[in-house]
Amino acid sequence: MSEKLTKLPAALAKFQAQHHAAGRDGKGNYGTYTTLAGALAAVQPACAYGLSHTQIIQPISDDLMVLRTILMHESGESITSDLPLPIRQEGGRGNAMQALGSALTYARRYGLLAVYGIAGDDDDGDAAAPAAKPAAKPAPARTVKASPTPAPAAPQPPKQDVESSVEPPLVKDERDEILAVLGSLKSSNPTAFTQFEAQFREAFNLTGAAKIAPAIQEKRHGDWIQTFLASLPEA
Repeated sequence: MSEKLTKLPAALAKFQAQHHAAGRDGKGNYGTYTTLAGALAAVQPACAYGLSHTQIIQPISDDLMVLRTILMHESGESITSDLPLPIRQEGGRGNAMQALGSALTYARRYGLLAVYGIAGDDDDGDAAAPAAKPAAKPAPARTVKASPTPAPAAPQPPKQDVESSVEPPLVKDERDEILAVLGSLKSSNPTAFTQFEAQFREAFNLTGAAKIAPAIQEKRHGDWIQTFLASLPEA
């Protein structure tokens, strides 16, 4: 980070005044999410304000590396954000390099969005969703003769809206990336991971004996974790 920042903050403020969210451009079997390409496209307009960035990988031990995101201004000023990542991705399936690449892709997205200060999804994005079908017209009222001594109706249990109660699952690649980043957080920042674990259990009513990794299955879990990671202070 530059010792004195004057022009970079002013340029970043102008960019953020016009750009605040990346939107969700990735489409899975269920739901959408922000891809790395979507994050890169979201920050590209910052070039008009003299801003640019680079992301580099720096090994710091046999088991740990750092993804460094550097936000630069044409004046020479810069700020840096570091995200530690384990080199060996534990619990991953398939090729080890594929698991590492998936974790790096996930980390690059978060590094970009964090250093530019923009969100990973857009509240206005719902407007792009298909319009809801208009409500059906109510059936005409019918006159029914009342029985002189109607029998009391037996109480009926409330109907369960099965469709609305089912949460869409995470896309497999996105879930693998989430688990990889959480593994990195546990290794590099145990205090933050303990905080995540406690808040996740409270948010989704997990008992103390239940493991967290198997519980991360639904899109709402991924959204919650994304918000939590973005709220962590920069290293």
